[in-house]
Amino acid sequence: MARRKAERKKPTRAQRRLAKLSFLQFRRLSPEENIAAGKSPTARNYVPTSIKRVTKKTAAISARQYERKKARALHDMTPAQATEARKQGGLDYVSADQRERVAKAARTRVVSRVKRAVGRRETLPTNSPDKRRHGQKIALRRGDDERYQDLKRRRLAGEQLPIGDWVWMMDMGQYFGDPDVDFMRGSPVSFNMGFTA
Repeated sequence: MARRKAERKKPTRAQRRLAKLSFLQFRRLSPEENIAAGKSPTARNYVPTSIKRVTKKTAAISARQYERKKARALHDMTPAQATEARKQGGLDYVSADQRERVAKAARTRVVSRVKRAVGRRETLPTNSPDKRRHGQKIALRRGDDERYQDLKRRRLAGEQLPIGDWVWMMDMGQYFGDPDVDFMRGSPVSFNMGFTA
């Protein structure tokens, strides 16, 4: 049984040929080509640029394999290492558009995580040094996802929040890894972020 699995995992000649190509020698399949290859129209598959007609037998690589090739060639890193280096400021984004798309996706993930936590009525730790005044924990209640987004929007627009709301908002932002947490902490007027998350 183990022998059969090992035999199945052996790369084919087409896979070995694709592995030797640079990421620059690939192109992404169009929705129509994905259908011709027997895949979903929204699939992210890549074939060599030399391929003109795609069929079900056409050898392709996945988006993950393509990103791995690209990150290795450009930065000598894995995609995860490159992402972390960008977060730390050690690696530039390809463009300002990419930077904005990544930030927007991160904000969307925070909104989803907050909604899920509120739905499960999670209890979160608080970072407030005054536990008597602000409580030991944050017990999430229905509507807290909207409350968080509203407080964040108001803070980034320049509004000064009551200390209790500000501490709650900051605890939520830090717990859920909101990329705007530093802007929410600092002087909002000077940042003038203008987000309407």
